[in-house]
Amino acid sequence: MERKQDRAWQQAIRCLPPPRAAALAALDGQDGIEELRLRAGLPPSVRRAGREEGLAMPPVTAEELRDTLSRAARWSVHSHTDSLRNGFVTLAGGHRLGVCGQAATENGQVAAIRGVSSLNLRVARQHPALAAQIAPWAGTGAPQSALLVSPPGLGKTTLLREWVRLISDRGYPVAVADERSEVAALADGAPQFAVGRCTDVLDGCAKKQAALMLLKTMSPALLAFDEITAPADVEAVSLCAHCGVAVLATAHAADADGLRRRPLYRRLLALGVFRRAVFIGWKGKERVYRMEEWEESICSS
Repeated sequence: MERKQDRAWQQAIRCLPPPRAAALAALDGQDGIEELRLRAGLPPSVRRAGREEGLAMPPVTAEELRDTLSRAARWSVHSHTDSLRNGFVTLAGGHRLGVCGQAATENGQVAAIRGVSSLNLRVARQHPALAAQIAPWAGTGAPQSALLVSPPGLGKTTLLREWVRLISDRGYPVAVADERSEVAALADGAPQFAVGRCTDVLDGCAKKQAALMLLKTMSPALLAFDEITAPADVEAVSLCAHCGVAVLATAHAADADGLRRRPLYRRLLALGVFRRAVFIGWKGKERVYRMEEWEESICSS
């Protein structure tokens, strides 16, 4: 019986050595695979519905890991130095290869990762069906700020992308600060994902600098950021607030209490920009989405 092939999966595994890619191309249930894990000395494993499962395949070798990273970097690892300092390489199509190994540091900062020990290939997909889920929250008027929240790997970036597309296709100008090239995945200036007809993308730029540039030049009604993880990212949101621009952003937490327990997110909520959030979780093997709203006094508590 011929197995159903998933375009995103087939595209993502092109960075692997041909023998391994050929074996993985024949897997069942490709459209449900969120991540592929490659660890030296162990068989590959895949993550589905938040759980990791091993594959009945030969163990991954250190040489295979090095080869995969070289292919992902298009045989020019040095040209990806900046992203590798943060532990990843972004692939065509918005897929991301996370890298672990021995960190080489300079002046207390990671300068490179050597002796690669494991790789995590995160598969990026477009899910237009999410528009029906988002529509009631997005409303029909001017864009409103919202925070998209979940633990890692539950689809915050995918939800953000579809939210951007929905608002943009309604005729509102949207700007995307695509720091890791995962939201729009520009290639030769063209987004590889549908992000809407009124969307402008600044790719590969830190969020604070991107916010300054986009606010000055693109006059967005909504500015979207992926992954608020550093104080400078909170400052980027603050810039938007001072300009009266709505913000759509993602954050790592399981629930509202988890947000408020973290100093960085307490600072974010204290800005008063976000008075509602969509929380993503699992119910069995199904993702569930829940909107929660709060008053400004709760945000600043």
